Amino acid sequence: MISERIPVARRVGQLLITGAPGWLADRLLASFVAVPLPGLARVRCLVRAGLAVDAGDFARQTGAEVDVVRGDLRDRRSLEAAVRGVDTVLHAAGILHVRRTQDFYDVNTEGTLRLAEAAAEGGVGRFVFVSSNAAGGRSDSAARLLTEEDAPRPLSHYGRSKWLAEAALLGLPGAMQRVILRPCMFYGPPVPPRHVEVFRRVLHGRMPLVGGGKYARSVTHIDHLVQATRLALLHPAAAGRTYYVADPRVYTTREVVEAMGRALGVRPRWLPLPGLTATVAHELDTQIARLGAYWQTLHLVGEANWHVGVAIDRARRELGYDPRFDIDHGMREAVEWCRRRGLLEPKGSDRLGARPVEKEETFAVDDRPAAQVVEHRPERGPGI
Repeated sequence: MISERIPVARRVGQLLITGAPGWLADRLLASFVAVPLPGLARVRCLVRAGLAVDAGDFARQTGAEVDVVRGDLRDRRSLEAAVRGVDTVLHAAGILHVRRTQDFYDVNTEGTLRLAEAAAEGGVGRFVFVSSNAAGGRSDSAARLLTEEDAPRPLSHYGRSKWLAEAALLGLPGAMQRVILRPCMFYGPPVPPRHVEVFRRVLHGRMPLVGGGKYARSVTHIDHLVQATRLALLHPAAAGRTYYVADPRVYTTREVVEAMGRALGVRPRWLPLPGLTATVAHELDTQIARLGAYWQTLHLVGEANWHVGVAIDRARRELGYDPRFDIDHGMREAVEWCRRRGLLEPKGSDRLGARPVEKEETFAVDDRPAAQVVEHRPERGPGI
């Protein structure tokens, strides 16, 4: 963890975090213990009603002392109570895979707007929103990286729901400062079940290789996102700004899987597919979405021939963002974390909800960010 070097940092005060427990929230809380955040008075976590998690669980998992409040992004009254007395909000909750396309908008768009309205009316000083690179869409080529100055062109309902949330947040009246982070696909420990299953399929199955795997992919080590989040909470220059958050290098879809293989000590076995496979899948996914339905595997294959590389120059220049890990470092960390817990054995696991993998299997890589904890219903399927 890199300690922030900000000449005059804003006071974070009482911090509300949504999406807790979750990948980003847990890692961020642990960072507060390792390197205290300047000006942080107390942390409050908004936990979904009915989830059996209390302050003791957070202390055991992250070492952090937090206050727990119950609520739901669809319940305005619970959000008003959650932001009472809060100085800063970090909104990291959202939904990634759904049963109906409308769920993206109910949670990611309307839920964000409800929370932001409650925060603004409650006198919150800064609202940091963890959005997604999917809000920006894709690039026309591997050589051209997306920047924050590019007009958003979301190509999925997930990306559109995040983009609409960004627009709604920025359009709210009032003096509350707003900061938007657009991370790419997360990786690194702690590893969620969907990533564990990808590792197991690299070990024991075959991975589709669409169009030779030549498509640009930016990815985000979890500690790089933690660093950017801390900077977004603290830095005066972040107010009103949007930032892509990613590793220093842009990889290809093939290189991402090859890094998994190196960490696992195996050479990935490929199932070569033409680029047209993804184009057809995307068209079918679009037609299904018009009916209000969502098929995760089809959706993921439909994105496999997109170039999704992003530039991080603005975050470097304005915030001092300094990502230092490469993908091999992060994948080794993730694999070691899984092995210490015995999660990579070639057998089915009721705990993970995974299918048996003794036989050779195929698996589609989800190139979207696995950013937020699902706030309203568990994720389905083995997406990254």
